[in-house]
Amino acid sequence: MIRVPAYMVFFIASILLVSNATTAQTQSFRPGPGSYVTVTGTSTLHDWEMKSESMNSEVVFNINDSGGPESLESVMFRLSKKTLRSDKSGLERRAYDAMNANRHPEIVFRTNGGGSLQKTGDRYQVNSRGELTVAGVTQQVSVDAICINGDDERLVCSGSTRLKMSDFNIDPPVMMLGALRTGDEITINYNIIYVQ
Repeated sequence: MIRVPAYMVFFIASILLVSNATTAQTQSFRPGPGSYVTVTGTSTLHDWEMKSESMNSEVVFNINDSGGPESLESVMFRLSKKTLRSDKSGLERRAYDAMNANRHPEIVFRTNGGGSLQKTGDRYQVNSRGELTVAGVTQQVSVDAICINGDDERLVCSGSTRLKMSDFNIDPPVMMLGALRTGDEITINYNIIYVQ
């Protein structure tokens, strides 16, 4: 009977464990053509909408052995406020003023601890929690999205988030000498086509 020294057993076991381990890989995605964000709200006269098709964002996923997203690593999103456009120039001007766009030109969201990802068929339900900064005020928010695998390795993510302007010390814009007052609650809708 041949006896193998303990250190040799440990060495062989280490080699086997390393050879069978899978290396964690990450993959980042950025917005492609066709991506947009809208901000909608109400007023005493009519509903309103502002839209931007220009944004800077990066989503990083941990990738499984089959090449699909397994978990969410991080989300970064930046939007220049003055890319938000409306068919009403008066609304744009008041909105930029209310958001203090000259002093704080960007809306920024960053995750602080990743998030969750659940797969159902060809869809991924993604939840990310992080810090949203608007007009120099930062709040913790939760953002949900449904992501679907598209053509050419695209990932189409869409969803909506409701916020209150007052939570960011923003006074809802007033126009027409006070005849038109916007509501405090707004809805941010997003449809972002992420590409590698």
